[in-house]
Amino acid sequence: MLFGFPIIHALIQYGIGFLILALIVRAIASWFRFDERFAIIRFLAYITDPFIKPVQRVVRSTVMVFDLSYFIAFFLLYILSILLIQALPVGW
Repeated sequence: MLFGFPIIHALIQYGIGFLILALIVRAIASWFRFDERFAIIRFLAYITDPFIKPVQRVVRSTVMVFDLSYFIAFFLLYILSILLIQALPVGW
């Protein structure tokens, strides 16, 4: 048990929470056009690209003024965490 939570539950919750935080930081960094030379920006791109790129392919195929791919990826990860945690057996 980790802080009263079973370990699988905590891994899912904190793992997806970290990805959501990385998405938020990368979205803010994209507004300010940070250079890819910064190691943290490269790390965030490496972590979040598997979630952002498929969403961007779908969203960019439609006519959009704003890039909503970060918001959509955030929403999908949040829904995924809810579904995974509810699918766990009791006591996991």
